[in-house]
Amino acid sequence: MAWIDPTAWYAALPACYLATGMLLTDTHGRVLLVKTCYRDDWGLPGGVAEEGEPPHLACRREIAEELGLDRPAGPLLAVDFVAASGDRLRSMIYLVFDGGTITDPTITVQEDEIAEYAFLAPDSVASRMPATTAHRMRRALTSRRTGYVAYLPS
Repeated sequence: MAWIDPTAWYAALPACYLATGMLLTDTHGRVLLVKTCYRDDWGLPGGVAEEGEPPHLACRREIAEELGLDRPAGPLLAVDFVAASGDRLRSMIYLVFDGGTITDPTITVQEDEIAEYAFLAPDSVASRMPATTAHRMRRALTSRRTGYVAYLPS
């Protein structure tokens, strides 16, 4: 059997993007959604992990940057696989972490990234989100309630 150079072998493997979101609710059970400056739709706060950055730390960093909140990423609620398409040249793994309940919703948005934020009733959040991501919210809320991580293959 021929020897395979590990560096070349790893370089030839497929790669994917890694993004995270955080499910945050207020004391009334309303879900925090954000509208970014670069998209027309709403979604969970979070973002893309940097190279070598663990997902839970990426999520915490993004929440701090975007909202001025120091929230550790709690239990994993959902894993969503999104195949490459259109402008996105690689597949994406999207992880939703539980951020718990915000008792003091003092939010300071990163103005060059977040255009708006709102706390919405759980049954109305999907109407603000695109169909391609709204399923994450429903499943993350169920996972928070049941304690079982949801896997959402496309």
